Amino acid sequence: MNKAEREKYELDDYLHQILVGNILDDVHMKKFSENSNIRVIFRQSSINAFYLLHSYELFQKFVATPPSVITILDTKIERSRYNLSFSTLALPYFNELYESFYETKTKKIPSNISDILTPVSLTYWIINDGSFTGSGLRISTNSFSSNNLDLLINVLEKNFYLKASRNIQYKDRSQYTLYITKAQLPLLRFLVKDHMHLDMLYKLGSSL
Repeated sequence: MNKAEREKYELDDYLHQILVGNILDDVHMKKFSENSNIRVIFRQSSINAFYLLHSYELFQKFVATPPSVITILDTKIERSRYNLSFSTLALPYFNELYESFYETKTKKIPSNISDILTPVSLTYWIINDGSFTGSGLRISTNSFSSNNLDLLINVLEKNFYLKASRNIQYKDRSQYTLYITKAQLPLLRFLVKDHMHLDMLYKLGSSL
């Protein structure tokens, strides 16, 4: 595929919002050489195969090969685990997002996150990294710095009037999670109900 052909590939606005939410979680963007375009890598454990296939259906136009199964030997339990994965084509469209979300190959929260975090993005972020605790919603944000977390907390309140707090995980002060209290969940459910995958409603502690 030549340069002109690659430049024709663009996400529509809804898919762009979904991708932003995915990038906030475990989806990776990879640059294979200094001058190469970026590809996006989606990966889920076998237990979440249905959601990986949902992502594949959404982004299939931008993918050359279907999802594959990766076998991983877990030495702690001496048992194999299975992940499903697929990656997009390396396209110019993804370059700007990579520049926003990565610095020296490390993921970060972009300074303009308030401009690009929408209810759709929030939904897909929760689908991947959210977990209902019985008393609220915890969002895994282990890879982000405390400053990044403070930025996210401010944006959640600014964009959605959602109040969140930063919690230390496993007593390791270099890793944090975001926590949204049970009192905030009715508002959160209202924001995401039209975009949430049906099989993921349990993450909000409700069938909506």
